[in-house]
Amino acid sequence: MARKCKPSWIDSYLEYTRVQESPTAFHEWVGMMLLSTAVGRHVYIPRIKYTIYPNMFVILVAGSAKCRKSVAISIGMDILRSLEKPPMIFAQKITTEALIQALELAKADGASAGLICASELAVFMGADATKSGIIPALTDLYDSPSEWVYHTRGRGKEVLRNVTLSVLAASTRAWLKNSIPADAIGGGFTSRIVFVCQDKPSRLILFPEDAAEIGGGLSDTLKTDLIADLNEVRHNIRGPMSFTPEARKVATEWYKRDFNKVRDPKLDGYYGRKHDTMFKIAALLSLGENSSRMIEHTHINRALLLLEENEKYLETVISSVVASSVGGDTERILELIQRTGKIKHSDLLRKCWRFATAQDVSVIIRTLIESNEIDEVVASDRKTRIYRIRERGL
Repeated sequence: MARKCKPSWIDSYLEYTRVQESPTAFHEWVGMMLLSTAVGRHVYIPRIKYTIYPNMFVILVAGSAKCRKSVAISIGMDILRSLEKPPMIFAQKITTEALIQALELAKADGASAGLICASELAVFMGADATKSGIIPALTDLYDSPSEWVYHTRGRGKEVLRNVTLSVLAASTRAWLKNSIPADAIGGGFTSRIVFVCQDKPSRLILFPEDAAEIGGGLSDTLKTDLIADLNEVRHNIRGPMSFTPEARKVATEWYKRDFNKVRDPKLDGYYGRKHDTMFKIAALLSLGENSSRMIEHTHINRALLLLEENEKYLETVISSVVASSVGGDTERILELIQRTGKIKHSDLLRKCWRFATAQDVSVIIRTLIESNEIDEVVASDRKTRIYRIRERGL
């Protein structure tokens, strides 16, 4: 069937969501997750002695309410639930046993697939996520095992076969520390996650009439086309993905360039899996254009650009998870400055005195300046100190 969304499903989805305030990056990754969940285990990418499926774990990260994380997710879920025979969407507070039961119920054609959707990650996973076994379980299930065995207290040994699971969640940086324990870094859970960080909405729209004007009245038509093409992806595409010669060349050249780069050891797991993550994204971009199951060099390049954009914030996000109390205070002060854009020293002290002294704030400010997170300028009165976020690349 000829595709209705031109030039691609993702681009059409970005056009559909253009009438809403959430950052474009949030909508792009939600769109990617819709494709991922729709295709499930039906499409795969042969690798050397193993196979990967285009499932993803994605967490949208931004300040509370400011970037409309939950709204971006809910727009996508509305599309997903509109499909013929929609996939399993697991959106309750999670336990491993409940997840196993949901995946068993979702079994079709000998395989189980679905999406965990958590608009509030801290509420969804809870503080005891490692002790309860959910983080180890998700870490295992990310790799889409052909057989997964789990021992429960009440039901004994549970066996799931041909499982493919995606995760789409939202969090603030502060919630990340409460949701993901520091020991999950070494255990590999965070290395499987794409963190999408944003600090500003794409635009400010207050009234529905303004949104309608921006959308040009095409919203309903676009939604119909998006659903039709996603049904095509879900029901009619099967089999392995292939690569054009140019795609192989571009991917190989990047892999050799990237291999010897020196990075923070906390990020070794992420970068060690980056080539597979890139292939997953490239596969989804291809599936969003046509049913050929052919990955082209344009898909490789766009996938790398998407990942590199997120990697600007990756070290900061991971540091949030493993932060000490001092690191946590530094994160809070940085978020305060990010929220305001720029702030006077005296105003910052008024906002921080409940958890940090003036001396503490001075030390933290010096840390943020020397780590190139913020700049300090002096106002025209030559007395007032002002802090502002440093633009990336400066």
